[in-house]
Amino acid sequence: MTNQLRSAVEDGPPKADVKERRSLLLSFMTGYYLQVTTAVVIVGLSVFVPDFGNRANLQNIATQASFAGLVACGMTLLITAGLFDLSVAGIIAVVGVVTAKVLPATTIGMALLLAIAVGILLGLTNGVVVTKLRIPPFISTFGMLNIYLAVAFIATGGQVIPINSYYFQQLGTATVAGVPLVFIAFFVVAAASYCLLYRTYFGRRLRAIGSSEPAARMAGIPVDRVKILAFGLTGLFTAIAAIGLSALLSSSGGTMAKDMELNAIAITVVGGTALRGGRGTLLGTFTAAIFITVIANALNLLDVSSYVQNIVTGLILIAALIVGSVREDVVRGAG
Repeated sequence: MTNQLRSAVEDGPPKADVKERRSLLLSFMTGYYLQVTTAVVIVGLSVFVPDFGNRANLQNIATQASFAGLVACGMTLLITAGLFDLSVAGIIAVVGVVTAKVLPATTIGMALLLAIAVGILLGLTNGVVVTKLRIPPFISTFGMLNIYLAVAFIATGGQVIPINSYYFQQLGTATVAGVPLVFIAFFVVAAASYCLLYRTYFGRRLRAIGSSEPAARMAGIPVDRVKILAFGLTGLFTAIAAIGLSALLSSSGGTMAKDMELNAIAITVVGGTALRGGRGTLLGTFTAAIFITVIANALNLLDVSSYVQNIVTGLILIAALIVGSVREDVVRGAG
């Protein structure tokens, strides 16, 4: 017995246990590297960058991350299905203008319902254009972007419409237990999107379409209907972002969400959603929205020029694509 015990100690743990531990470590590192990196960066910046860690600045980061993050939740669903929506800045402009126009003549509740209805309608319109006219989503939604922006500019005469409702403005500035209300909305939407993508037949169908649309059609999945619903959900999430942004700015106009579509796509890609479709990660999208906003905020506090900030954002995006590619190769090799 003593010899057996000595042999076990000298030989170390069984090879199967070592392999399992390595597999678990690899799974953690490939699955949560962005979350770990974000936590380390936040702690480091809190120590070395003046004013970064104070409460007001952290609330500002949470608020700023929420708008593009909300849109990115919808973009994650679309990209998982192999789709894009470049019209989201136009949807935000139209929803914001409609909200600002009707607020003086109705209640806040009715204005919110109308704003959400408009967002869903515009999203569904994108879906119909993509599926029924058979125009590639990259081209069709870019065309719809220009149409929506034109509608917003025509409706406002190229001017910014002020919003004077105090209670509506609170939707963009209020906090609950120190947490911005818009960030809570972002968290709820991200959690709901996660459940939708991984706990429902709809999410399974989205992933199947993104993996192979011909195979999904052969399996009897109503591809066009699923795509249209995905665009409708993106319109819904974008409308929520438009409401929060209009409330924060106390105004609405055609340029209120300039480049929002690019920011949302960047967040989605940095978060780990595969551009080729078939795989999306809402936890990654949620974390990436915070991570990118944290970097931008720190650069602003350090008084770094906007041109350098653009370079940093571009490098982060390229690095995310490289890490995603390497991660897939590692996981494939481990399997």
